[in-house]
Amino acid sequence: WPFPAYPNGWFQIGYSDELEDRGVQPLEVFGRDLVLFRDAEGTVRVLDAHCRHLGAHLGHGGTVDEGGIRCPFHGWLWNGDGVCTDIPYAAKIPKGAQIGSWSVTERNGLLYLWHHAEGKPPDREVPEIEEVQSADWTAFTKLRWKVQSRMYDMGENAVDHVHFKYLHGASGAPTLEQRVSEDGTASNFSEMEMTTPKGPVPGSIESRGFGPGLGMVRVKGIVDTIILNNSTPIDEETVDVRFSYMQRKTEDPRTERIGQAMLRDLKKQMEQDIVVFEHKRYWKQPLLVAEDGPIGEYRRRARKFYSGDFSSLDDGAEEGGADGSSGAE
Repeated sequence: WPFPAYPNGWFQIGYSDELEDRGVQPLEVFGRDLVLFRDAEGTVRVLDAHCRHLGAHLGHGGTVDEGGIRCPFHGWLWNGDGVCTDIPYAAKIPKGAQIGSWSVTERNGLLYLWHHAEGKPPDREVPEIEEVQSADWTAFTKLRWKVQSRMYDMGENAVDHVHFKYLHGASGAPTLEQRVSEDGTASNFSEMEMTTPKGPVPGSIESRGFGPGLGMVRVKGIVDTIILNNSTPIDEETVDVRFSYMQRKTEDPRTERIGQAMLRDLKKQMEQDIVVFEHKRYWKQPLLVAEDGPIGEYRRRARKFYSGDFSSLDDGAEEGGADGSSGAE
């Protein structure tokens, strides 16, 4: 890929209900080994995984103690900021006994980690989704995939409205209207027909990005649905994709069955996308037509979330064919 693997922003690393009190979990993101834990006060923390003493991984056998995490190997205690505060058998703590700490926040029933390639602190907050706390909406239906791709390439899907007909079997390519808010985040609005057992039903999809790793999709039709679609790089070739589905509650069994059918169809669509993501090639200068949608605009806007160069294709091959011809964005 001729672009960096790791964008800057907030990224989902888990769910609140899956990290118990004083819970400890190993975490692998951005090509790094980290440890995720909930300290004695209930605050979520993330540190670099390996103890600076003799390198034990704190996520495998580490225990929460006195507001920090204690190494399973020799008992060194590291607080939530990564500073060593206790060595149970030593009279003095070595100077500079510290490991890296990461900014974390807990919101919408999810756990989020801040990553910036240049080490800059968070410059925005994770938005609150009101429906998550509403009794009118269901709890999350959670789905997860590990995709062999990179986020910058996968993100084009949000503006590629034509593929809904040819890949997902929609009755026609939906309309697409793109809006950009004052904070620079983009929203895509589409009107489309949705497949049901009794035939197509008019509906709409609104997708909004809150940075490169966080997205929300609102599907309106027979059953209103919200999808928190979040992606986090594991390493340079793998992306951890989590979809969290919610639907407006109903007392009508028929409507509930249709809602469940919608979720199955949305899952199938994602899995159809994954087959393409994992086998496609990224063209720096694709051959585009006017009806393709704002793919070039997406690429230009998405670059602001990355540190590093967008270089030429690594193998030096000519794009387009043996004669070297290619199309501009």
